[in-house]
Amino acid sequence: MTDLYELTFEHDNPCNTTIFDGETGKILYQVVTEHGKNTVTRVDKADGETIASWVWRDILPDIITIGNGKPLSVGSWLKKSLVPLKNTVALKDHRGRSLTWKGNGPGLSLELFLDEDSTRPVARFCKSRPVWNGNQYTTPTTTEPARLLMDNRGLEIQEIAVVSFLVLEKSRRAGEKSTLNRANNNTWMLQSALPVS
Repeated sequence: MTDLYELTFEHDNPCNTTIFDGETGKILYQVVTEHGKNTVTRVDKADGETIASWVWRDILPDIITIGNGKPLSVGSWLKKSLVPLKNTVALKDHRGRSLTWKGNGPGLSLELFLDEDSTRPVARFCKSRPVWNGNQYTTPTTTEPARLLMDNRGLEIQEIAVVSFLVLEKSRRAGEKSTLNRANNNTWMLQSALPVS
């Protein structure tokens, strides 16, 4: 990816964060989740215009409203691959072009591709990470924030890229946490089944 445009996340939380222009520091989006009768996440532009909101659901896919559109199931907008271990999600942009997010699985990082060019991502997520000065075995001195990097093609579809990323990252992290919990539970069950010497 050349000529990258950086969207920086104030908090490494796809449901509650402020997204900045990485170069100028200007606020681009505010992501807020409100918990009440329903849990709703809203993505607002800096001027307060809501570009998307979605209602969380436990079993069925969330319900999303993009701009002034009608509410629809996230599953009908973001189509996950039915092929096991493929970890891709397909969608279309406002011009009808096909896009694919790759890396939608536990431990992976999301990358967005135009289907016409599956070799160069138009957007790529970089997880936050600790940064050490000197000895890496000491406490990190700072944290590099999470970022969504986009090339010029990504800028054309910035809003749909941001919204689809946030929705996918929310569910990807929930799946990652669930996978980790199952692994920890299986380890505990295995340890408790072992004879004590």
